[in-house]
Amino acid sequence: MPAKQLLLPQSVQKHARKLPKHIQKRLPTAFLLLKENPISGEKLHGELEGYFKYRLGDYRIVYMFDTKSSVVKVVTIEHRQG
Repeated sequence: MPAKQLLLPQSVQKHARKLPKHIQKRLPTAFLLLKENPISGEKLHGELEGYFKYRLGDYRIVYMFDTKSSVVKVVTIEHRQG
């Protein structure tokens, strides 16, 4: 089920501008994929239960999907090492 909307908080947008250029170029495609198929990412466990991750090279996009409102909200984009 495709999402109706993808939310990118201002803090995530600011952080994305600081990522390496090769990752920045891949973000629009990744966001489109997440919007078209929000559950394509891997479910997270433990403290991050309820969130998903989508791997983008050495980076991970952490997001949540609200099935009721059909909205994907990107929480952070971080390097896999933390």
